[in-house]
Amino acid sequence: MFAEEAFKKDSRIRYVGIVDRQFHVLVSKMRPGVASVTPDESDRNFVQIIPPIIVDAVEKFSPLLGVVESVTVRYEKVFLVFFAKGDYVIVLSFNPDVQRPFMSTLTEWVQSLASQLLTD
Repeated sequence: MFAEEAFKKDSRIRYVGIVDRQFHVLVSKMRPGVASVTPDESDRNFVQIIPPIIVDAVEKFSPLLGVVESVTVRYEKVFLVFFAKGDYVIVLSFNPDVQRPFMSTLTEWVQSLASQLLTD
């Protein structure tokens, strides 16, 4: 039900995952008609482990900084948003070109500056 409502709310959402903090996958659903960039089993394994670990890690600063609203991860092929909601982590996947003007501009600037000033 959650995935269907999310797909109705925003046509840009490719994937919906919900996992609890005990690493139980409750939802792992690709939008009908949208091809995943990874196999279904990989999607499920990823959503089971990574989002709860990442959200738990950033929540360590909640006593000082406040409640975590969301965590984003941008890969070349997909943009992920993790939302903490009580005992659950909700994962939404978008195409990487989804409009995020502030982050797109900042990313371009950081990559440009890093390639000029930082070398391995």
